[in-house]
Amino acid sequence: MTVRTPVSSSIKTRVATALVSDWMTPNPYTCTVDASLADARDMMAEYRCRRLPVVDDEGNLIGILSLGDVRQAAPSSVSSLSLFEINYFWAKLPVSSAMTPDPFTLAPTDTIKDACGKMLAYKISGLPVVVDRKVVGIFTETDALRFLVCLD
Repeated sequence: MTVRTPVSSSIKTRVATALVSDWMTPNPYTCTVDASLADARDMMAEYRCRRLPVVDDEGNLIGILSLGDVRQAAPSSVSSLSLFEINYFWAKLPVSSAMTPDPFTLAPTDTIKDACGKMLAYKISGLPVVVDRKVVGIFTETDALRFLVCLD
């Protein structure tokens, strides 16, 4: 049996009124649609991030690439390809072949409650924050947890 502790009205109010802009990661790393999956994977490793908004030449959001997308596009470990062929494959395969186009997004004025609700509803762990199609931030499960830890 699970015992649920009642949530105080002040916490409910803070969750319902806290804005994404106050808790998002501003100015996230991005990549372009024609970048290679190898470059995107290297970028994620270097900057220790698990998702990259994909933008066009004008900086408009056109997709999102997650670490899971990169892993899914990777050649199988039981492949008959040589290491040279695998590296060639990765260097040539564009981000557009693995990204999720037209991702769900947030506005900086959305609430944390709305953001978390959207992430739960669509079973995703991060959402780009956009203003006029330009990426201004990203809100992830880590940002949501950081918010919860700071509620006290």
